[in-house]
Amino acid sequence: MLDISDLSIVYEQKKSTALVLDNVDLELDKNTFVAVVGESGCGKSTLALSIIGLLAMPPAKITNGKIEYKSTVLTALKPNERRQFRGTEIAMIFQEPLTSLNPVYKVGDQIAEAIAVREQRKGKVKGDPQSDVMQKTYRVNDTEFPSRLPRRRGGTLGKLLASEVLDSLKRVRIADPEQVVDRYPFELSGGMRQRVMIAMALSQKPALLIADEPTTALDVTTQAQVLKLMKDLMDEVNTSILLITHDLAVASQVADRVIVMYAGEIVEDSNVYDMFKEPLHPYTQGLLKCIPSGSKEKARLEPISGTVPSLANLPPGCKFASRCPHVMEICRKNRPKLIEVKPNHRVACYLYGE
Repeated sequence: MLDISDLSIVYEQKKSTALVLDNVDLELDKNTFVAVVGESGCGKSTLALSIIGLLAMPPAKITNGKIEYKSTVLTALKPNERRQFRGTEIAMIFQEPLTSLNPVYKVGDQIAEAIAVREQRKGKVKGDPQSDVMQKTYRVNDTEFPSRLPRRRGGTLGKLLASEVLDSLKRVRIADPEQVVDRYPFELSGGMRQRVMIAMALSQKPALLIADEPTTALDVTTQAQVLKLMKDLMDEVNTSILLITHDLAVASQVADRVIVMYAGEIVEDSNVYDMFKEPLHPYTQGLLKCIPSGSKEKARLEPISGTVPSLANLPPGCKFASRCPHVMEICRKNRPKLIEVKPNHRVACYLYGE
């Protein structure tokens, strides 16, 4: 469904250029849950924003590669053409829902607007379907309405959308949706706001849902509830999920496949079972050694030595070489390629061949 090949993105600054993504290759199948993990600044969010087309251009600039979605090369489309895929085909849940929701509109009105956009793009539109999303008229249940999308649920259109708004909130396990639809975002808790964001994204029935660290600001109990909800809804609405996270424990609970990124590139890609049972890349091994086991062992946790190299001044060869306990001479000269060591397990490391 999604095929990213040789994708490179730089951030152009006044005095330097940072290589944020370096020849990234990634494939995503239908109805799969993939987690992308790594330290802060490794390029996870940039990868997510490039897929949905929300990179700030400039300073971000795609220098190489392409993003293909269902045989359509997204990176070759014009902005108004790219907008047709956003939301109804590829939706995104952002890290902080309070800054993503409009503070001056009730949550029910915001979900209704998302549903109206979906109906507008389903072909129930007069005019050129490839033109901008705002058409002269659109239809819902054979009833024609002006192009100005609804902000309030009064009138005929509001009544048609009201039942689906409630269904969207019930789908994300909100117990009292009739009360929640009339509340503003600041009146809801963090967990409730995140559920509203999930409801809004899923109401457009996307084939791909990107979640950029959706549980970072939540407590542990709410985090577990939201993650289980996303996992359950994946099968219910038949969508694929790309989860961006720095928490390996979260990835182990919900993902079918885990991708490890370091300094703008993918260093390991495996199914979740093999990733945690037998990690191959020294960086992945180091990350797992940093996680407390929960036992009363006296041994101290082993931190990864050194620091992440500057993306504006990357060293030749393997970017992890200066921190790797198994570094060889070839590692400092040539960059290792991502190769398949065993079925469905790829790694970029000279320990497993060139």
